[in-house]
Amino acid sequence: MFEKPRGERRWLGKEHHRGKERLHNAVKDRTFIEKTVRATEPLSKNATKKIKASTRDGMEFNVIYSLDKKNRWETTNTVSLLGATPENLNAEVVEKNGLEVAGLMHPEKTTLAVHSRQIDPTKEPGDFDIRIAKSSGKGQHYSNFLPATREFSKKANARTMTIRKEPPSKKEPVAEPTISYNIYKTHPSQGLVGGQMFKSRLVSKSGLNRTNKKLDMNVYDDEEEDFDNDEEDGYVYEEIRPSDAVLDLASLTVGNRAEKQSRKSNRKDSELSYDFVQALEQEIEYSNLLDIYNYLRKEGYMFENADVTFHNQKDNIEQQMKELHEEDKLIIKQLRPKQYLLDASRWCQLDGEVKDGETTTVIVITHLKKNVYNVLVNSTLPCHPSKRGSDYLKRQISSAMTIREAVTRITTELITHRKVIETMKLASEFYETKTVPELIHDSSEWENQLVNMDWPNQHYHATWANSEELSQIGGKLEWDDLCAMVRKEGTSQTVYASEGVCGLCSREKRAHELFLVNDETRMKCTECLPEEFYRELSAKQIPIDLQIQSADELELLPTFIPLTIVNLYIRMVSETIYKDLGATGDFRKCPSCKSTVFLENIPSGNSAAKFQNRSCPCGYSWCRHCEKAPHWPMKCGDYAEWQEKWLLRYAMTVAQGSGKTNLLQITCFCGRKIFNVLLSQEWFQCPGCKVHVDEETMKTFRKNYYFPYSPRFRKLVESDYNILARGFNEAPFVPRVAIYTDITKIPVIRESVLETCKAARDIRYDVHSRNRAVNREHILIRKGVMEKEVVDNLMGTSVYLVENVTAWMYVTKRFDRTIEKNLESVMEHRKSFMHLLNGEDSDAINECVEKLHKCINNVISTVVLKMEASENSS
Repeated sequence: MFEKPRGERRWLGKEHHRGKERLHNAVKDRTFIEKTVRATEPLSKNATKKIKASTRDGMEFNVIYSLDKKNRWETTNTVSLLGATPENLNAEVVEKNGLEVAGLMHPEKTTLAVHSRQIDPTKEPGDFDIRIAKSSGKGQHYSNFLPATREFSKKANARTMTIRKEPPSKKEPVAEPTISYNIYKTHPSQGLVGGQMFKSRLVSKSGLNRTNKKLDMNVYDDEEEDFDNDEEDGYVYEEIRPSDAVLDLASLTVGNRAEKQSRKSNRKDSELSYDFVQALEQEIEYSNLLDIYNYLRKEGYMFENADVTFHNQKDNIEQQMKELHEEDKLIIKQLRPKQYLLDASRWCQLDGEVKDGETTTVIVITHLKKNVYNVLVNSTLPCHPSKRGSDYLKRQISSAMTIREAVTRITTELITHRKVIETMKLASEFYETKTVPELIHDSSEWENQLVNMDWPNQHYHATWANSEELSQIGGKLEWDDLCAMVRKEGTSQTVYASEGVCGLCSREKRAHELFLVNDETRMKCTECLPEEFYRELSAKQIPIDLQIQSADELELLPTFIPLTIVNLYIRMVSETIYKDLGATGDFRKCPSCKSTVFLENIPSGNSAAKFQNRSCPCGYSWCRHCEKAPHWPMKCGDYAEWQEKWLLRYAMTVAQGSGKTNLLQITCFCGRKIFNVLLSQEWFQCPGCKVHVDEETMKTFRKNYYFPYSPRFRKLVESDYNILARGFNEAPFVPRVAIYTDITKIPVIRESVLETCKAARDIRYDVHSRNRAVNREHILIRKGVMEKEVVDNLMGTSVYLVENVTAWMYVTKRFDRTIEKNLESVMEHRKSFMHLLNGEDSDAINECVEKLHKCINNVISTVVLKMEASENSS
């Protein structure tokens, strides 16, 4: 009884539960995943289906899957999950403590980490950054990981916290839906596992429910037994909220009607008629959201910001701006003291070109201290991938003597970029290898551009396709008038902010990066305002009121929003205003002159010829359906089928040689001409640089004493100077592009159709003949022989009809002898009209114009009747 006890004394405190330890050891390496969707507004069934179809993960909503099945742990990670969702939806990966009682009953309270996706529109599609927020211990509530709450949790001074206060009735803008991938795993520390661990219940996917039944601890007696021996793919945990495949609308926050209209009530009465009232009553659907990041990549833009030190500056900024005010093509506005906005759109254009209809380049210059300036370049013209970033901007303009010289350097380079982008668009349509956004992000494509190339497709949309009879010519709107409609009545003067802390992100900002809002009780920075602007623009809740204390909020938008988005916003708001005033139609952006064109709805009783083609007053035309070259009366599908045959066959008719094996399309290394050769051929010649090439060896050679080398090398050759290891017949011919096509694989076109279409296309693309006819017409109008301009319309319409109507009859197999005779009459009268232009017989010219008009109308009416008859019969 008094002997010393052997072994370790048993602890008389709370009994250690061995079953809990075995359970923890058995399931500590098990991981489950559940996909959910969060939204501030209820989502319809169609919206939920579209969100589900847009993700590429193969998981249903609100179903818990085991990551230990089907080798999911090898392919499922944060990067793959975030990359499986479209960019216009928010995505996040949430790590939660899955086997703690609060994690099952209250999953919002056991969040350990949140991985969110940060998208940069300047990068390639699919590239993104990941921002991670972590917690310690048992975890926190999910709301603590939201951006706004996370900033509130930071320690800040009392003044900052006072600035952040908002009225409780304020409703935040509607955000995009967020897809959450919730990963449930056991906390690595056993001591943090909940004490009521055994009260969790399981429900299998087959529907068997074990209600009010604790886990049988005998299952875990054998520690080597597998935890998941069920053949099911995963488990669905029975929780308070339903966990089926149907979206749980009860778990989403639903605001009342008064909260929805609170934002509208804060606006002035003059703005209420411009709002989308229907947007407040309809549900926010994923399909109706505007994908801003995809739009930016498609259109392209430049948004560079840098603090530049000008060591050679002598005059102050006020004196230099007075001198710049004398420039006619430069618009200068003062935003705040020592901050100026320069509209350099006309400086980014060559003289003689069609003036841009919208703002293309804005430069914002802010004087910080001494010779230090903050320079922001905001342009719709993309820049070279290797020339992006603040470092390049500093090197480019830091040595400038004046601000005018700095602006000149920027705009001069943008002119070059503009020419390269135009070439990229032509190359993408001609070669069909890459899209324009892909070419813009490829550095090698910028180095090999053919800016002086005579492209075969550069006149597809030009004047010869624009006509009053075949196109609906829209009304060109002045950009300044659109901006005047969008501007709202702001405060009497702009209220400037000083250096301080942003009321949203709690980061220190400089004075020109902060704006006072909400009656000077809060400040927002140039990083938080774009997020708010994008949210409302994506939901198309326009006009947008950022409530900046400014006399003109529209002038401040280019300081933190890319100009491509600003121009889109102006067009959207102005179109809304037009429709509110009773106009029926839509707005379109001319791809050539960037102008806004208003096209009214055509009544159904008008000619069907005007329903398909659209034209800008500048002379550019396009199809309203596919936005490609005008092709009436062919439908877009028939036109694509015809182009595949016609372009290759037309290339064969104008190719050099008479071979029967291959068609070779060559882009010469001189960068001026694209020509075609029918192989096999002894030799061929570039029409531009006149170089002769041996077809068998693909090397240049002498012919007629012409040396196909640079002028400096040519002089050395002529002076009998010997080049080591280089002979006259050993210069390799390396074309920019060489495409070989087997002639036997090119679709065949009827010979009569081929001859008619070739003759019409040769006339359409003869720009010099068109210019001579237009100049001669202007001379006759000045002499009084002719009253008005008709050449541009009649000459283009006639050859357009001959080519496309002939192709339409061939593709659709609707040959009509009457239409063919009318087309022959059109070409005869056109030839007579061109001959009469050389003289000054006014009566003969007017009579020929009337006959040509009559023949064109006969062709159009006959084709329309033929189309209507075929539609009625079908």
